[in-house]
Amino acid sequence: MVYRWRCRQCAYVVWTPDRERTAAAVKTHLLTHYGERVRGDAVGTSWSCPYCAATDAGHDRERTVGEYRDHLFEHVESLLESGVHVADEIGRSGSVLIHTPLESAGANNARIHFHSPADVVVIVTTSPERRVGLLRDELETWPARTVVLTTKQQPLADVDGIDDAPLELFQLGKGLGLAQLGQAVSKILGDHQNAEGKISIEFDILAEILDTFSLEDVFKFLAVLTARCDDADALSHYYFDPRNTSTSTVNVIDEVFDLKLTANGDVFTIRP
Repeated sequence: MVYRWRCRQCAYVVWTPDRERTAAAVKTHLLTHYGERVRGDAVGTSWSCPYCAATDAGHDRERTVGEYRDHLFEHVESLLESGVHVADEIGRSGSVLIHTPLESAGANNARIHFHSPADVVVIVTTSPERRVGLLRDELETWPARTVVLTTKQQPLADVDGIDDAPLELFQLGKGLGLAQLGQAVSKILGDHQNAEGKISIEFDILAEILDTFSLEDVFKFLAVLTARCDDADALSHYYFDPRNTSTSTVNVIDEVFDLKLTANGDVFTIRP
């Protein structure tokens, strides 16, 4: 569970696990709306509040702007919510695209955040050792069932501390087509969707399939896959670093997903 704040001026939403971190992000965001009310010259810096009649001035610009940020936050602090989950934004099921480097604190924090409430965890990855090791190290208890889909041979041979974990490996053939991959995921969903509890599906290989298949084929695949996950009432989350991808490709991929996030460390922000 995390803290959430939603802007009433734009689509910005921020989540962090710490109230002070959330407040700091909110204060920074408020300056994007009301920064023009800060005036500065050789004498000093002044500000006027957009919410009330308050004004102030000082010789130290950094301190004066900091006081302005604090004052603005006082007006919107009541919008700060605690004990929420990012997936509440889409009713705890649906599809989430997370823009973040695949091997980063942001990605790992998102993985744990989305997996932790689940009873069945499904992971599609080329790095099964890292993903299973993360669950082992960060979750208080193992999910009732964890299913790992990967092309690696003996993928967990070097992972310690998982002998008693309820793990299932689903070996995928190299050179697997999108249709076959979709069928494999659908089979896993079919095996578990009628059981009690929630399903969380992590999809780590979006960049690889974009490099291998046409954008049109990837779009169709994602549309079918996310619909299948929705049918199983599963929460599916997809990890993608857009830095080496054209803006047009990113825009096309974005259309498939119910929620688009940026993950930076333990701070999640919504992307319109």
